[in-house]
Amino acid sequence: IVAFPSAGLVGAFAISYLIAQLQMRDIGELEISKISPSYMIENGNIYGPIRIYNKDNIYAVLSGIPLSPLSTYELINKSIEFAKNNSIKKIIIPRGLEVNEKFTGDPISYGSAANNNSKLLCEEYNLPLIPGATVLGGDASVISALKNSDAASIVLYTTCRMMLPDDDAIIKSIKTLSGIIKVKVETEKF
Repeated sequence: IVAFPSAGLVGAFAISYLIAQLQMRDIGELEISKISPSYMIENGNIYGPIRIYNKDNIYAVLSGIPLSPLSTYELINKSIEFAKNNSIKKIIIPRGLEVNEKFTGDPISYGSAANNNSKLLCEEYNLPLIPGATVLGGDASVISALKNSDAASIVLYTTCRMMLPDDDAIIKSIKTLSGIIKVKVETEKF
């Protein structure tokens, strides 16, 4: 699972919560060259902004900082490479999909099929394909990187409102993700 800040903070918050609830271990960092330097220091140890977490057969890559489109493209390519090197069979990228302010329903999770393997995964998990959207910036970089690979991947878009964070959309994303990766995650604490 690869996440970084998006509309409604859906992906980053959903994965942060999932990491905490599953008690995933911090196993390292993913370095990309085109981000502005940003580090965290804890007890004298230096940590990069893009961390990798693991528990059993689940890996999560989480960026705590917003990324430029160029950095996003590099992040996805390095995540694909990491997946191949670690025999990871599918990549899921949760994102927020901002909807019109007149939208009144509950959040909906959609799959985006960037390549043929993506279409198969969306069908396997009964994810409706996104009916229409204009994709710009970081999201366009995600799709570009996936289109140019054969990685089995899903860009998991969950509809959200302009407010930050959109709790309803984040909870919907967590529930959809937990169904895909077959783990039980309690969302009441969120």
